[in-house]
Amino acid sequence: MKVKTKNQGGFTLIELLVVITIIALLASMAMPAFNGIQTTAKITKDVNNCKQIVLSCRTFAADWDGVFPSFDPNANNGGGGGGNAGFSTSTEAFNVLIPEYMDTELIFWTPSQNPQKLRPPIEDGILNQNENSFLYVMGLTDTSFSRSPLIANGEMTGPGAYGEFHPWLAVKKAVVGYVGGQVVVEKLTSDQEGATVRSKDGQMQDIFQRRAATGGGGGGGGGGGLLAVDPGNILLP
Repeated sequence: MKVKTKNQGGFTLIELLVVITIIALLASMAMPAFNGIQTTAKITKDVNNCKQIVLSCRTFAADWDGVFPSFDPNANNGGGGGGNAGFSTSTEAFNVLIPEYMDTELIFWTPSQNPQKLRPPIEDGILNQNENSFLYVMGLTDTSFSRSPLIANGEMTGPGAYGEFHPWLAVKKAVVGYVGGQVVVEKLTSDQEGATVRSKDGQMQDIFQRRAATGGGGGGGGGGGLLAVDPGNILLP
């Protein structure tokens, strides 16, 4: 005589809840890692864009006696180029690179939470302020101190002070391009508004300050910076 046994093929309610809990736990652990990978990819793209801008500035300098953009070669200044254009924003300075030294405006834009810069640029040959995410340091040449910042990505509230819309504020990162051509992902002093870029050795709390006249590129103990010109030459978008 055969005895019928209870079907053991299904899950009990407790087993199902355990499985759901494990899946939810794994998902919660995976999301930060996924977000971190996304952020790293975006920063890498930002670095590549910054490299393109630095290269364009250096190519410009090669054509104009080593001077990075600080005048409009096409301006009617009576001197055949080289007159001081009196740029007041980085956007004005970058426009002299288009289209001869840079054929796209998209390079200058980085997605952020800034309500004025939510959309990518319109490729019309003119860079506007709401299409530009990079600052520019005017008054430098290709023979200036090689570690002096030339270009950096970020929404700043003032020279060197990063604001709430800086896309990498939460991870305390900043992308900086230097006179020597190198582009580096630097550390910010905090993840709060007003954060500054700290030097690699930790001796400078804000590299966007004027370089000390003596002592290998800036004072110690948090004093000085890396700029080869006054901070007033930092042009925001």
